[in-house]
Amino acid sequence: MGYVTGTDSRQMTLGVWSIEDEVPRDSPARFIEVFVDSLDLEAMGFEHTVPAPTGRPPYNPYDLVKLYVYGYLNKIRSSRRLMRECRRNIELWFLLNRLVPDFRTIADFRKAHRNLLKKIFLIFARACREMKLMDAEMLCLDGTTVRAVNGRKQSTSVELSRKKLEYAKAQLAAVEKYLDSMDENDLCEGKIDHPFALDLDKNHLPSVETLKKRIAFHEKCLKELEESGRNTMTFTDRESAMMPAKEGGIKACYNVQTAVDAKSHMIADFNITDSPSDKGLLCTSMQMCMKDLELDSIRVIADKGYESAADIKDCLMNGIVPDVGFIQDREERVFPLDYVEQDITPEMKASTKPEDIQTCLHAGTLPDCYQGTNIRIEVQSLSNISCFIRHEDGRVTCPMGRELFKQRDTKYGTEYSSREACRTCPNRCTDSKREKHVNIGRNSTYVPVIMYGDPRYPLQQIPDVDQPDHYNNFGKLRRDDKRVMIFIKRDIPKQKLRQQTSEHPFGTIKHYDDGRYFLCKGKEKVTAEFALSALAYNIRRAINICGGVHNLIDRYRRIAMPKIRKIAEL
Repeated sequence: MGYVTGTDSRQMTLGVWSIEDEVPRDSPARFIEVFVDSLDLEAMGFEHTVPAPTGRPPYNPYDLVKLYVYGYLNKIRSSRRLMRECRRNIELWFLLNRLVPDFRTIADFRKAHRNLLKKIFLIFARACREMKLMDAEMLCLDGTTVRAVNGRKQSTSVELSRKKLEYAKAQLAAVEKYLDSMDENDLCEGKIDHPFALDLDKNHLPSVETLKKRIAFHEKCLKELEESGRNTMTFTDRESAMMPAKEGGIKACYNVQTAVDAKSHMIADFNITDSPSDKGLLCTSMQMCMKDLELDSIRVIADKGYESAADIKDCLMNGIVPDVGFIQDREERVFPLDYVEQDITPEMKASTKPEDIQTCLHAGTLPDCYQGTNIRIEVQSLSNISCFIRHEDGRVTCPMGRELFKQRDTKYGTEYSSREACRTCPNRCTDSKREKHVNIGRNSTYVPVIMYGDPRYPLQQIPDVDQPDHYNNFGKLRRDDKRVMIFIKRDIPKQKLRQQTSEHPFGTIKHYDDGRYFLCKGKEKVTAEFALSALAYNIRRAINICGGVHNLIDRYRRIAMPKIRKIAEL
């Protein structure tokens, strides 16, 4: 028994050979052709969709879009490699009718349409929702660093520029001193003052002009860093930032925020940022996702790197249900709001407009879009009396029994507070949005306080002890009669779901598709690059979910998918 043999290529003739027959039925190239041909590139703003009557004819933008989508689906991102594949890849012969664009043409197309390639990604994401492949009801948000086109040496920071500035000034002073004293022959050794610290050799001294340029450069860097408020600066790709990379070390990167559908593991949306941390990016990323996917409200799961009370509160006010990992070991988050009495109609309760959601929350009513989640709301009245107690062992506890810590000594006693105790307290003893500061006199044992009580939580009782009557302000400070308390309960299973969901696209794109680094410079071009990577990932996922290319093509053709819809809003 011999090997499996095929037809001798030397015996083939063009008369009997069809490229169509050589492309397998389950090749993703067949879906790429159907998908790209369904787009209205002219309405999207692509150039040369209608060729000019005179001059050299351009390449059809549909062909170049097919080329890029196919390339990123097959780990081919470089324009030169794409040009090489056009000469030898049968699937590209099938897609491009054996056209071989020059690598400059390929690269210039991506550069010229860098603001439009994400729209193609969003069109396919919306199509996946219509095909019921992705429901986008529960999204998992996470960020990862992707290397920018910028070496570590082509960057600086405030601390580094200051050190280099001082060093250059010391070198300049030493060189000028040496040059001024050459006639007197004061320096007779091979090295001058502090030779190792300044690294100067009298036989190879840097020129005064070079050192002055170096000083001016670092002074300019420090001025730009101060004006921009950033700590680092990159020179090759000015829009990237130095941040800890996943592979280790501090490198020039972009922080890519991706929202992944918890059900299908498909990328619903993404955002390119230069923030070294995920903190503060939750609400803005989700608002962009709601706009791009035309969602009224959304549920998001994020890890504890997004822990920010202000950011989570902004989510609640804008129709976003946040489930963020807990840094401290506690059971729920607590957010106090001012109570505003309002008659909530069923229409307002069912609305997803931010202004209606905020009205409901301030009135102590949970909107319909938050029903069935781990969010609850209650209105607490100013009715219960409790106290802060200084125990015999020196510990100070609040009305809920949580320990407070000494902050400073004052004229009238000692001030105690605990930010963590107030942030997680289900009751409120103050109208302030900050932590409570209580001043306990030197001869006092307790300080009474009126609480916004909740009968489910026991409060400390005033101890039966005699102490001086120092409480002239007790009951005299004007406070609101009611407060609204929002509670977000901890949900560990959702955090495990996030870990299983959001890491999968990162691993596939960065390691399987070799997308650990970007090829272009600038946030707009980088966004276009990642849009192609995310689109290729989603196409691969859609094929797997549908059970084959032909099944995906059939489902795509059956949906009511217009050429382009509300393109101005994308």
